[in-house]
Amino acid sequence: MTSARGVALSNRAIAVIGVGLLAVGAVFTALLLWQFGDDRPVTKARLEAIKVAGTIVVAAGGLVALWLAARKQRSTELELGRQLAADAANQLDAAERRITELYTKAADQLGSDKAPVRLAGLYALERVGIGAPDQRATIVNVICAYLRMPHAAPNLDEQSPEEYERIKQEDQVRLTAQRILSRHLSTLVDASGTSENRWQRLHIDLTSANLQDADFAQCDLTDADFTRADLSGARLTSATLTHARFTSALLRGTDLRNAQAVRADFSDALLSGADLTGATTTDAIFTGAKTDRVRR
Repeated sequence: MTSARGVALSNRAIAVIGVGLLAVGAVFTALLLWQFGDDRPVTKARLEAIKVAGTIVVAAGGLVALWLAARKQRSTELELGRQLAADAANQLDAAERRITELYTKAADQLGSDKAPVRLAGLYALERVGIGAPDQRATIVNVICAYLRMPHAAPNLDEQSPEEYERIKQEDQVRLTAQRILSRHLSTLVDASGTSENRWQRLHIDLTSANLQDADFAQCDLTDADFTRADLSGARLTSATLTHARFTSALLRGTDLRNAQAVRADFSDALLSGADLTGATTTDAIFTGAKTDRVRR
């Protein structure tokens, strides 16, 4: 963009233009006097010549004034455009800084030893993802990484009451993380035929995650990685599992009814008691999988 400084004229340039106008007027006056004047001091022709010369000078001055006004207007417009562009850039930078701060704070909250703080961190991450689509892949990766972290099952017989309560609270945090993923991976549509909450084209890596009784019904889990994950009792009803990997996963009693598992990999998976009624398993791999009591 041309700067306002490059458009505006200096005082020296304006003075030169003024002198030029006077010179043009003098030249025209001399020419007209030479052409129409005579040797007498004052004649009608001489007066008309002077009038014409004056008119030419005034008209030229008016044109130059109009030109200068146009340049000034253009200069003002360019300066305003530059300021608007700078303001827009500043607002964008401020928004990006705000998003970064929110994301950083939310990620820090997930590392808290207090369950309510971790819950707040998860909901903060979700808010960032809703407002900043370009951050969704990172947010989903963070949530998946949280779910991949080791987690013991609550057992009051083997744990102290304090430890048991801590694990029960962590169960709620993990349930919230699962629900956030499920909410934004859902293929369900609203009454208008759209799904505004859906986050698309995201890679889900839940390798070795403890996902017992998780609910991912009607979710798009294309290319998701559930290698060695524990999905016992989970609901994957009508889920899209194309190219998903379940290698060595635990799928005991998992609900896979009407799932689209085209070319999914169930190698060495434990599918005992799983329900595959209506599931599409075209070109799926079941090498080494335990499929006793599987319903089809």
